[in-house]
Amino acid sequence: MSGIIAAAIAVVGTLLGAVVAHRYQDKIAARSAAHTARERSHQHLLDACTDFIGLAEDYRRAQYDRWTSQHASPDSEATLAARAESYRLHVEVRSSVFRLRLVALGPQAQQLAEQAAAIQVQTREIFFATDKADMLARGEAAEHACEAFAVRAKEVLAAGE
Repeated sequence: MSGIIAAAIAVVGTLLGAVVAHRYQDKIAARSAAHTARERSHQHLLDACTDFIGLAEDYRRAQYDRWTSQHASPDSEATLAARAESYRLHVEVRSSVFRLRLVALGPQAQQLAEQAAAIQVQTREIFFATDKADMLARGEAAEHACEAFAVRAKEVLAAGE
């Protein structure tokens, strides 16, 4: 009889050990999956921010070129080419802003996406300057806004959002 009790205790102990080990492995797997998802989200946000900054800088340059060529020779091929490039980059920057909005999960990242949208609008306005000084001032404001965006993006990414 004591052999049966000992065997039963051994079976119960083995089963209890298996259940505890299974729960522990599930917990570790869930923690690992959550960590991987956070890293993936962080990488998506980093990629979206760097893409946006690069495109915003290109768009600002294109707006300078468009304004300059429009005021130098409105009907020239260079003006048409500058306008086409400006439109192309406008679409790319807008797409980049939308991508940023899609990957921005937390409130700080969402504010970052809205900051990017404001930069896109500010950069678009360069072309509507009344004179060269106004164009340069608008461009400088857009450049400072991009720099502020980069600083803010670094803070948001460092915070792990």
